[in-house]
Amino acid sequence: MIFEHFLLDVNEANAFLLGCEETREALLVDVGDWDARIEQCLRDHALRLTKIFITHDHYDHTAGLRQAIAATGATAYSGSGRADGQRTQRLAHGDTSVIGNITGRVVATPGHTPEGICLIIPGMAFTGDALFAGSVGGTSSRANAEQQIAAIRSHLFALPGHYEVHPGHGPSSTIGIERRHNPFFNP
Repeated sequence: MIFEHFLLDVNEANAFLLGCEETREALLVDVGDWDARIEQCLRDHALRLTKIFITHDHYDHTAGLRQAIAATGATAYSGSGRADGQRTQRLAHGDTSVIGNITGRVVATPGHTPEGICLIIPGMAFTGDALFAGSVGGTSSRANAEQQIAAIRSHLFALPGHYEVHPGHGPSSTIGIERRHNPFFNP
């Protein structure tokens, strides 16, 4: 598997590119900006961007979506069926996303936003703004915070500890580190 991380200028949001080495298909997780480095990476690895996975519908994760689709013809997927003001293919908890020989599983993590979803592939979890290294995404109410914490405990913390956590902002971590040390779960 080809794996690349891009730190974007829009709110220092992360974008992640996954590529299948056999089929040369690629998936981009979040696209706060259609950065020239992403296009260059696709060319360098001879990849075709066929899917864009949106973890949640905030502009710092979607602002480059129109440009990315125009440049590549990729299909966008999100938890709401809309992102950056345009229609996307809707994904729900339990759905799968296949990119070449890589199969991902979608888990719902509402709280930061109602439509928040994460993508889990073998060894990695792309958590958007649900789970950060040492923190969680902000919520608008106590009920939303409790919903988000419950979803993380149920769907993400059930993963093996060695799974990498790749959030929408900040550094990556592991499930094991977050389960043991994240203050939102170990007050």
